Amino acid sequence: MFLMTETKDSAVADSFYEICKILADCSNPKDAADFLSCLCTPAERADFSKRWLSVKELYKGTPQREIAKKFNMSLCKITRGSKELRKEDSAFRKILDKLEK
Repeated sequence: MFLMTETKDSAVADSFYEICKILADCSNPKDAADFLSCLCTPAERADFSKRWLSVKELYKGTPQREIAKKFNMSLCKITRGSKELRKEDSAFRKILDKLEK
């Protein structure tokens, strides 16, 4: 079972895992987009989209301050992405390496 360490509430952790499974099972990106559009506000969708844009820019080697200016983001959010990319078993790096091929 997937463990979400940010919460001790098992219902929240189970719900997060269920969302991940739903997205993983979507064979059509439109279905995933429709699901996320129903689940998240426009501001939430914009926020996680910008976070992903920043991670892709970091992966390409773009400086953090340039990313902050380009996407009107705080350095804290960008630094979080940078730290995740530097981890040995980075999920970001695995996905980006796969997308690059």
